Amino acid sequence: MKIKLTSTQQATRLSSDMHLGLPVLIKGKHGKALVFSIETIDENIINIIDHEKSTGEFQPYIAISIKRATILKARVYNENAVNLELPELMSFQWLKATADPSFDLEYPLKGPYNSLRNSKFHDISEACLVLCKNSQLLPACLVFPLNKKNSSSHKKKRLLSHSAKKITKQRFTPPLHLVSSARIPLTSDLNAHVHIFRSSSSTVEHYAVEIGYLKKSKAVLTRLHSACFTGDLLHSRKCDCGEQLQTTLKMIKKEKSGILLYLNQEGRGIGLANKMRAYNLQDQGYDTFEANQRLGFEDDERDLSIGAEILKSLGVKSICLMTNNPAKINQMKNAGIIIADRIPLLTKRTEENQGYLDTKAEKSGHILKTPKL
Repeated sequence: MKIKLTSTQQATRLSSDMHLGLPVLIKGKHGKALVFSIETIDENIINIIDHEKSTGEFQPYIAISIKRATILKARVYNENAVNLELPELMSFQWLKATADPSFDLEYPLKGPYNSLRNSKFHDISEACLVLCKNSQLLPACLVFPLNKKNSSSHKKKRLLSHSAKKITKQRFTPPLHLVSSARIPLTSDLNAHVHIFRSSSSTVEHYAVEIGYLKKSKAVLTRLHSACFTGDLLHSRKCDCGEQLQTTLKMIKKEKSGILLYLNQEGRGIGLANKMRAYNLQDQGYDTFEANQRLGFEDDERDLSIGAEILKSLGVKSICLMTNNPAKINQMKNAGIIIADRIPLLTKRTEENQGYLDTKAEKSGHILKTPKL
């Protein structure tokens, strides 16, 4: 019996295989390629590279993001991805250091890198980086282009062939659907209804906490909050997230109604593991945005339109948005949500977070009018 996988099942399988260090087969406009995440490969990959170099019709190469390529001083010829030629003399450590900036100090002389200018597999390169980001892995892949004979042999091994075009589209969150809801009594003597949302091509869940009785004909007090394990749960002093969350709940309690949208987009969408990598880079002197760029990510990888979609599904059209971030206001407006008012969400500065707050104000326009230490 032949079973056709749903988009969610395919996306989950792709992500799982990448995390396990297994190859995925991606079909592009001009052919197919086997793709490995460099973060999860083991030393046996060197033998595979040597074999493919000597017998393959097409030479394997590395695909990295433009941000990482800029850090490595590699030439950028295309949008969204940079393809790097593999050198004749190459070690496993060199591969890892190309992808992971935690090795930059240990392997400072990795280059010069030779960027491939005209690659017929560029759409596959772009797709594999999207796949890495969706899987919250470092955006760096080892790509093995296949000829027709190799493609047939891998098909017999029951490797699923995934469309590069479809993977690239998955970078944009598909429609969400409500999975379940329940009433939760709060210590403030208010009731909350927690709604769980999930997209059709992901197992990631996002939460809407509807507190008190909402008058949806009027602007609803709303907070769009991205998950922060270190700040929300551990009360880390490196950021203001935990204090913002607690202030949000106090403000909603005072108004007796409001919505907290809790989006699982840790570390501005790069995931907790990469956030820890970014923290290590910050300890080396880089600011929060520079650290993300060294990892190969954009300054902010979040899709805040998820919040707008959840609000619409709850019947909310107009909000008073608790935020210091102008980008949230713009994205909500662009998604069709009326912003009746912006409510500042200011927190205390500490010795540990003042650099972080200054960087947010300087580089992303956060409105932070709090006195410095």
